[in-house]
Amino acid sequence: MKNLLLPAVLTILLGAACTNISDDSLPSNDVSGVITNGDWEVSYFWDKTKDETHKFSGYSFVFENGGVLRSIRQGSTTVGTWVQGSGKLILFAGAADPLEELNDDWIIVERTETLIRLRDDNDEHVEELHFRKR
Repeated sequence: MKNLLLPAVLTILLGAACTNISDDSLPSNDVSGVITNGDWEVSYFWDKTKDETHKFSGYSFVFENGGVLRSIRQGSTTVGTWVQGSGKLILFAGAADPLEELNDDWIIVERTETLIRLRDDNDEHVEELHFRKR
């Protein structure tokens, strides 16, 4: 009887501890379905020791399917690339200032339908980048 009682108690306890959580409600670091939907702006950019958000005033960013990144400001467009993989968003926004400051491997910290929070994958200096949907 003891041999049957222990497995039954464990089954009941494990069953009570489990919940039915769908994959839709779990946090995700997949931004591809969100980021390709609409125009984005830099809402926050911390570069090592200071807030540099103002450098991206007036820029609009369009992340296209296929990895094309368009940075648009005052009718001028710079074409770059973006790739997502392994919890990271890898950006090449361009070679000119200030866009070249975004060229990096960014760890995806948070994503919603209207906000994507990223931080630099290099822990030796603090860099944080937020995109907000326009």
